[in-house]
Amino acid sequence: MALLKKKPAEEFRVPSLAESSTEYQSLIAKRQELEQSYSKLNAERSNLLDQIKAAKAAGGERLSAGVARLLGEEAEGSVTELSKRLRDVVAEMGNIEDAREVLRRRTDEARDKASKIVCSTVLPEYQRRLRTLCDAARALEAAREDHDVLLDDIEREDVRVGYLRPVRAHFMGDRGQGRVFYFLKEVKEAGHNV
Repeated sequence: MALLKKKPAEEFRVPSLAESSTEYQSLIAKRQELEQSYSKLNAERSNLLDQIKAAKAAGGERLSAGVARLLGEEAEGSVTELSKRLRDVVAEMGNIEDAREVLRRRTDEARDKASKIVCSTVLPEYQRRLRTLCDAARALEAAREDHDVLLDDIEREDVRVGYLRPVRAHFMGDRGQGRVFYFLKEVKEAGHNV
């Protein structure tokens, strides 16, 4: 029953992808930077649309840039100037959307590389834990076989086993080649020698 005693868990921390790869880290930082820029531009676009709507509702009280220049006045807030700025903002938003797609592809590639680094770092700890799990599975299988052998012996003596109220470990599948057998087979096929 030594397997059932719980030992204090050793502190093991899986390194993040960003910690494992400066390339991945810089791509994530660039993505956040683009998201912030896009958010600001989107807010500015909404504001410009509101200003253009207000300028059109003013019915021409706001002067175009050319007319204001001729009159020696400020053309600030004219529909033409606001529309020009809106076009610039929308174009920049489009550029950011295109950049995000390129960044997404590059991030996927960098994620694969960083994942490989993380997995090679945690492999010894993973194998240790997998070995513990396999040992517990083998012990469970052995305990189940020992239990079932006793029930077999009782039934062989034609004893009415119902008085024991026996419980069989059906969740483990068939004896000998049940779920534990297939789990251990899968572990071996995955290349783990535990």
